Amino acid sequence: MTDQAAGTAGMALAERPIAGPPEGRPADGLAIDFVVVSDRAQLNEVVQRARDGRLRTVIGNVATLDDALAALDPTERVKGKTIGRVRP
Repeated sequence: MTDQAAGTAGMALAERPIAGPPEGRPADGLAIDFVVVSDRAQLNEVVQRARDGRLRTVIGNVATLDDALAALDPTERVKGKTIGRVRP
């Protein structure tokens, strides 16, 4: 795959994403390309907000690993994040 095909033309080697589009489509499904490139300024802002107490996590459900599958596929909408508890 060329740099242009991956959308990385003109980027320095260190700036290139570590993943790219799938080489081919699976016979039995759909392949989706998902790459996140970190932005240092945005990450610093998130850290500063957490330190200042301006960033909070809303926890909607805490489930054991035995119940994780059902908790992650709820029948009703739950406000907040679902957390999988590893230890009892």
